[in-house]
Amino acid sequence: MLTLQIKTHLFPNNYEKLSTQMSDQESTNDKLKNSQHILPLIYQPAIDVKISRALLVFYPSDLESMFELELRWFYHSWTNMMKNESSLWRTDLIVYTSTNLPILKKLGCVFNKIRSDLNENPKCRVFPYISIKNRQSNHRSLGNYQEIDRERSQNLYKYLRNYGYIDSINSIFEYSSSYLMYDYVVRTDLDCFLTENFGRYIPYENSLLVGMGGYSTKFNNQRLKRIARDMNWSYADKNSLGSTW
Repeated sequence: MLTLQIKTHLFPNNYEKLSTQMSDQESTNDKLKNSQHILPLIYQPAIDVKISRALLVFYPSDLESMFELELRWFYHSWTNMMKNESSLWRTDLIVYTSTNLPILKKLGCVFNKIRSDLNENPKCRVFPYISIKNRQSNHRSLGNYQEIDRERSQNLYKYLRNYGYIDSINSIFEYSSSYLMYDYVVRTDLDCFLTENFGRYIPYENSLLVGMGGYSTKFNNQRLKRIARDMNWSYADKNSLGSTW
């Protein structure tokens, strides 16, 4: 108690900030504890069940010098994770990028080929995708599995071409045919890795799981809720949803 009093005297602003952070953290911890009673951390189906999964990532080829290392580590974690999978499970890595780059060929990825057989060995699969910022007004589909609405594509170029993360989401929107055959899909970024537990995990009761990001504040959340009420809009009360799902 004496230590806290001294800190309050010497650093009153920092202490108040620290107290608020501690309070917010305790609130977050309470939520996590409660959520653990709802959803198990690891859910394992029967060992004789065949399951197919896909990992969806966007690889910006024009920034390869920055992202190649991330791609290599993610690929490495994928291959190591599969050592813990059931022999009946199949998890493919699907990469959306401009073309079949040398690094992807070196990693043994196949180009523009969807999974057609559940018993086929896991593969890294590459599908051609042109970034919004690099598209022309008459941009067309690059393959059999990409579906492009020209007006939508033009609007994305007009309004969102400078948004750095649009391709991570838009690629999977236009390429739904590349992953519809899987039981489960994970949309993620390259700056992460898969643990061995992922080799034994699927969402509990087919629930949709999303990551959690620090994208908002309590003030903003309450303000958005008030705006939704004033506009007579429905409000889901779900905030700071991460990009991974």
